[in-house]
Amino acid sequence: MDPPASSPRIGKNVWTISAANFFIAAFTKCYMLLPVYMAASGVLDPGRIGWLMGSFYVSTFARPFVGWFTDEFGFRKVLLFSGALSALSGLGILFTRPESVTVLIGWRILSGTAYSLFAVSLTAYQSLVITGEGRGAGLSVVTSTTNLPYLLVVPACEILLAWGLLKTYLLMPVLLALASCWIALQLPEVELPHKTSRAKGAKTAFVMENPQVRMLLYSITLFCSVDAGLLSVAALGRERGISVSAFFAASAVTSLGMRFFGRALVDRLPRVRTSWACAAAAAVVLAAAPFPVVRGAVGFGVCGTLYGLFIGLGYPMLLALIGDVAPPEQRSRVTSLFWFFMGLSYLGLPVLTGYLAALFRYRAAFALINLGLIPLLAYLGLRWEALQKRDRH
Repeated sequence: MDPPASSPRIGKNVWTISAANFFIAAFTKCYMLLPVYMAASGVLDPGRIGWLMGSFYVSTFARPFVGWFTDEFGFRKVLLFSGALSALSGLGILFTRPESVTVLIGWRILSGTAYSLFAVSLTAYQSLVITGEGRGAGLSVVTSTTNLPYLLVVPACEILLAWGLLKTYLLMPVLLALASCWIALQLPEVELPHKTSRAKGAKTAFVMENPQVRMLLYSITLFCSVDAGLLSVAALGRERGISVSAFFAASAVTSLGMRFFGRALVDRLPRVRTSWACAAAAAVVLAAAPFPVVRGAVGFGVCGTLYGLFIGLGYPMLLALIGDVAPPEQRSRVTSLFWFFMGLSYLGLPVLTGYLAALFRYRAAFALINLGLIPLLAYLGLRWEALQKRDRH
């Protein structure tokens, strides 16, 4: 196996993990335009579309168990299986009539389950493979590919929808899921900590006794509550008559640039403070997006540029904190819980946004939700900083 990656060198393993991350991220990002597809197919009810988008994250409740699967079967088997499951769910969505929202929700739940297996396993894998002083830099490179589909894949999907090629659009995620299967086979095996040591310290109740772990989980919940707004950006753009490709493309460029060229910052800046400050700044951007001052595709592009900078720096900080707060034998379990709390946000926020939009339109929903998140992020972040200071003393 190649040696672990360190900053500034980017090892072969980092590039392979980055490719795997890109394909599974692209699979999910294609479905960000499902509201546009549903509208083009005659399904316009915001409540039903909110459930369709949020149902992907019902699989959140399976995420705490993913650590057990990887411990039992190994990373490559779990990644290969989840990639195949992603392709199956994509085919189900492709061949289901748009009016059959209940059936589509079922396929979305299956695709969410497949994604959870893949993403949690890959995160735990990289926490073991990417080690050393440059761990934050290596993780930043990997996560730089998370938003790259907004630049390379989502605009192509939007063009297909604009041309009326609805089924061709739905074929895209199927092909990306198959690509994730292929790249999973390229990942080298990694030796897991001995089962005896895992059994002693990796029980969920034991892990949750650590206040630093609890703060990490609360923080990723609020961070992703902000990021979950992206699941409804397409609907906001449609309400305002603005193409969202500019937002997604701009956020992808700045996020990629921040995570790749600014990867050393993850090891140099205070991680807790940077993570919550970036999330609060991103919430300000999303809260401003519905207002008339943000005009046309250019205005959306400016919002996307700022959003990508903040999210691009904040998420690798939280990811690196897994290694800061959890010993190796606990990282699979902490990673599973990390993704579980992430999923709670992505499950609940689209539904809340959909119902608020049905009452007040998407503009008001975006402003209300994000303005409410800002003080919560600051309160929790300052509490975590105080806890860290107390533990150091």
